[in-house]
Amino acid sequence: MDPTDLGPGTVTWLSGTGTVLLGAFLWLRKWLSKDAADRAMDTADIAVVRRLTELLDIERDARREAEAKADQFAKERNELVITVGRLQGKVVALASQLAAASRITGPKQM
Repeated sequence: MDPTDLGPGTVTWLSGTGTVLLGAFLWLRKWLSKDAADRAMDTADIAVVRRLTELLDIERDARREAEAKADQFAKERNELVITVGRLQGKVVALASQLAAASRITGPKQM
């Protein structure tokens, strides 16, 4: 027997094995590529959620500031309404004092 003789069907077995290995390699490459794409999408989704959370926090802070300003304006308005009411009361009191003083002295004639 010749030591270089691999026997009948050896080429068939080698080509079959090569085909199976090539198929396995292509399938593995496709599978890993799909996983890489899925990981990339997961990373993108995480980045989007993170950015949306940041925007939500910014919006919440802006709303809190706006509410604080609105509360401050309402407090100032209420204080001004009270001040105007007091001033109106003083004007009424001064008008009644002026009327009383003009009745005491009587009308002046020229």
